[in-house]
Amino acid sequence: MHWHLDVTFREDANTTLDKMSAQNLNIIRKWSLSILKLMELTKKKLSMKKKSFVISLSPIKYLEEVLDF
Repeated sequence: MHWHLDVTFREDANTTLDKMSAQNLNIIRKWSLSILKLMELTKKKLSMKKKSFVISLSPIKYLEEVLDF
């Protein structure tokens, strides 16, 4: 899981100093990663990095899809 978090969200580059904020960000990243794993964007299987790129092209469309999930 750490590798996915680092590649997808660049977690190692995070410089949050407040411990509670860092913990909250970690929870949000893990939650987002689990949602990304569940999403089927295309018929073929995409890597997490490609999924995040596809979502960034039209975020409103995929946000509505996730909220309907």
